Amino acid sequence: MKDAAQEEAAGPGGLAFLLVQLGLHGARQFGARLAPLGLEQRQAGMLLRLAAGQGRSQQAIAEMIGVNATRMVFLVDELEKLGLVERRRNPADRRSHALYLTSAGTATVDRVRAIAAEHEAALAAGLTAGERAQLTGLLRRIAAEQGLLPGGLPGSPPGNAVRGGPAAG
Repeated sequence: MKDAAQEEAAGPGGLAFLLVQLGLHGARQFGARLAPLGLEQRQAGMLLRLAAGQGRSQQAIAEMIGVNATRMVFLVDELEKLGLVERRRNPADRRSHALYLTSAGTATVDRVRAIAAEHEAALAAGLTAGERAQLTGLLRRIAAEQGLLPGGLPGSPPGNAVRGGPAAG
């Protein structure tokens, strides 16, 4: 027999349900905010991560964000076609490519950052600065306990799955 706390946790008032509900809502809203740039959320996320790791190999960035090699090639190809990213041969290892933002990519990153800040402010409008910091800290802790990479793209498997673990796919 379930007690009231178990029933609430399993229903619409529970943590897991609320996280899914808010996540989907936030993702839809963020997608709508990005639409005028002609970008999808995964592309915007990739640009932001790349901005923090320019000059690194494609493989190193894939590991940093928790994306398998095939998906990474696809994402970089898309961003390259949009003129936002370029691959350059690594002079130290001719078999690998280093990734760089183009000037259009850098300008787009600036716009994505502004949109992301606007989006976050709208999502957290009902919270004080202290509540927002506390919630962010708690969510980071939950994410870490679940094995999610701090800079990983949403939808990526936990960190160990990238290297061929059981959740890879």
